[in-house]
Amino acid sequence: MTAETDSSLPSLLHPTIQNAARTLSFVAIIAIGCAAFWSGSASRGRHRDEPPVTLQTFQVDLNQAAEAELMLLPGVGPTTARRILEDRETNGPFLSLDDLRRVPGIGPKTIQEISPHCRPIADVNTPQQETLVAER
Repeated sequence: MTAETDSSLPSLLHPTIQNAARTLSFVAIIAIGCAAFWSGSASRGRHRDEPPVTLQTFQVDLNQAAEAELMLLPGVGPTTARRILEDRETNGPFLSLDDLRRVPGIGPKTIQEISPHCRPIADVNTPQQETLVAER
């Protein structure tokens, strides 16, 4: 190329400007990549300081739960939940998980499935502690 052709090119097509644009693009890509890498490393470090996540299972008190709560138990639908409530009203509180066998439709398999989700059954023969309430 001669000097004449260089001056006739539009300014954006000039080889010097093209080389500068390539260099700036390359530097920008490298800078974005480094920023993404370092921001990811910093956030990973913060997670190490946080306590580990622990999963807790929900628990239901068979002698206090309403129908909706009982339906949260595995294998217990609306019909079985109503049967549990009816049995509780008719025969009194459940003294153990095995007392659930008196409910039609509940057998050993269902008791085994729901046992991790049932709160320990308090002994109904043991007097409960009274809660004192202050009055003004």
